[in-house]
Amino acid sequence: MPKGLTMKYFVLKPKGKDRHAAASRAAMRAYANSIETVDPELAVELRDWADRESEKADIPQIY
Repeated sequence: MPKGLTMKYFVLKPKGKDRHAAASRAAMRAYANSIETVDPELAVELRDWADRESEKADIPQIY
């Protein structure tokens, strides 16, 4: 069995001003892009959530 991270889930924390929060928002947008054709409603909701958190943090969005 390979060493390292072998978990089933990965949790993101989009709220905040730090690099981890910004990276989480970028990951949400990337995931939204990848599922858009399968679940467009979820894709819109994820982008909206990431955008709201970016606005609260008052920092530029990372795509």
